[in-house]
Amino acid sequence: MLTSVYTEFMARGDGTLYRRGRIYYYSHWVNGHQVRTSTGKAKLSDARTWRDRYLKRAAGSQIEKVTCGELLDGLLRHADESLRPDTAKIYRWVVEANLRSFFGHRKAVSVTTDLLREHRERRTTSKVSTTTCNRELSLLRIAFNLGRKATPPLVDRIPYFPMTPENNARQGFLTDEQYHRLRDALPDDLKPLFVTAYFTGVRLGELLAWEWDQVDWEQGFVTLHAQETKTGHARVVPILSGEMRDWLQWALKQSYGCSQVFNRAGEPIKKFAAAWKDACKTAGVPDLKFHDLRRTAVRNMRRAGVSQVVRMRITGHRTDSMERRYNIVDVDDIKTAKTLMERSERPSEAR
Repeated sequence: MLTSVYTEFMARGDGTLYRRGRIYYYSHWVNGHQVRTSTGKAKLSDARTWRDRYLKRAAGSQIEKVTCGELLDGLLRHADESLRPDTAKIYRWVVEANLRSFFGHRKAVSVTTDLLREHRERRTTSKVSTTTCNRELSLLRIAFNLGRKATPPLVDRIPYFPMTPENNARQGFLTDEQYHRLRDALPDDLKPLFVTAYFTGVRLGELLAWEWDQVDWEQGFVTLHAQETKTGHARVVPILSGEMRDWLQWALKQSYGCSQVFNRAGEPIKKFAAAWKDACKTAGVPDLKFHDLRRTAVRNMRRAGVSQVVRMRITGHRTDSMERRYNIVDVDDIKTAKTLMERSERPSEAR
């Protein structure tokens, strides 16, 4: 009577090679049922080669069945498990509103660069911006990457995604004179928020979440916890002595016990678009966006000699490229460079 001698165990899900008599067999599970197949090989190395080819063929047949809808489902699961709730919400909205209808029913293996270009053309025909198209295709690319990393993999290749160059970096920022005019034109309850954003470059959403227990008056900084920042990283923002500190203390005195730093007579500030628009018009900067204060702060810190790594820690930039987009060079910078260059020329003229 022949007995089975097990010689090699594979990772769970890949099955087992074992020998019966002279021949190696391959055992694995399919939909809850054990399947045993003869490899026809007497050598373990040959049996391993047979098994690897078998697994590759099986994986290929499964990959051919995977739809883009399944990949998008995996993307949304990843977003729910790993990303901030507000970011996961954006992912879900983009997928359901703009990606699933066009890609969801298609097999992943059928997605080509030409098909991706067709999607882009359809979207741009609907007057969707280049940036929006790029963001949508980026989410689909993430879905493909997650599918390739899955075990077993859901895709074995990722098509080339045609991304159109973007040139959407705003150039708006405030001069010192404009800063003073706009500050004076704003209602008093918005001045602490405006002054803080101007000097620190912190994002509006992060500023509106500040609470008084995060403020350390003695040390002179505000602690931003990881769950309160866009990037998910904790950081510390300095409270500058002078105008910024004065306006924050003013906000504290009229907060009436409100836990939020930026408030209107005890009620957290949430929306102020109308007041901002009116003040900008009065100050002579009608096209200024609140987010322009962020790039203004980066420019001012650079001029003050604050190193790039420290600037990024204060503003919350995570990459050099994003910080450089905000590093505006204006006419005053060019004039300063001209003066320095002219000074460097003088010794050579003397020689």
